[in-house]
Amino acid sequence: MGVSITNSGAIILDKVTCDGHVPGSKIRVITHVHSDHLQGLEKSIRECDLICSTPATKDLLEVMEGLYPLQMITPLYGTPFNYEKNTITLYPSGHILGAAQVLVETENGERYLYSSDFVYEKIQALECDVLVLDATYGHPSCIRPSLSTIRRELINIVREELENNNSIIILGFYGKLQEVMSLLHKKKIEVPFINPPKVYLISKIYEKYGIRLGEFYSSTSELGKRITKSQQHIGFYHPSSRPKISEDSVFVHLTGWQFGTPYKKVSSREYIFSFSGHADFNQLIKYVDECKPKLVITDNARPGEASRLAEEIKARLGIEAKPEPFNNNTKK
Repeated sequence: MGVSITNSGAIILDKVTCDGHVPGSKIRVITHVHSDHLQGLEKSIRECDLICSTPATKDLLEVMEGLYPLQMITPLYGTPFNYEKNTITLYPSGHILGAAQVLVETENGERYLYSSDFVYEKIQALECDVLVLDATYGHPSCIRPSLSTIRRELINIVREELENNNSIIILGFYGKLQEVMSLLHKKKIEVPFINPPKVYLISKIYEKYGIRLGEFYSSTSELGKRITKSQQHIGFYHPSSRPKISEDSVFVHLTGWQFGTPYKKVSSREYIFSFSGHADFNQLIKYVDECKPKLVITDNARPGEASRLAEEIKARLGIEAKPEPFNNNTKK
């Protein structure tokens, strides 16, 4: 069946479908729980023999979407299993808790790899014949400072604002928020952390898997309400649930679209920080080079620069590359 990407965003690796629904497919892999990788999941639950994810992704799916497919299997990272003459193995991608890249080995010995969304510093490159690649930051201008530099600057700003007696509101997507909570906890930032209800439930799943996040409370609990009103704290919110700013609070936005410098101070009470769960352009090129594929298919079903990335891979690495799906929206 080969490798392709459908218009709806399903990644097809021989007999295995990832992150989308394909009528007639009997197995679907969920690489992680962000919404653009869950499209058509209820149809897949009705029609597929197997739904596959890591154990952590299964737990997050239940909390975030209220779904628990009865036919779900949850192999550990690096543990292969067989389905219709395909051998399927999930490996860490570092994007969020439980996120995975997917390796499918066919009965003919072909190796098909789907990177999904990944953090370069946390991923293991796997040699393959065909690579399906995230293209979110596929333009050559999308280059960030090192992750260590970004983390150091974030810690410095948080400490500075706390010393100025400000509370801090950190805005980011699920997974990024918990990563920052863990980072601040490791760096001995000891003010209480406040989570709105869904962030709180996700944080509890992170703790279940041994990731220490510090002292955190639900914003709707009585204690959480008292802390929010009367005590210095750090709040962690999804951008869609941004609270009102108060006179003694500052906002820190976590985004992958801040390039060149670790952060930008847009006002006395607002920062934009370069903090992403995706590889930047240089890291995408390095990852492709390390995987040594014969063909790269860049993901053009999700927002990004799939066409430009394919061109750059061909020019810089001499590896055949193309965007899929190729439609009228493909950037020239």
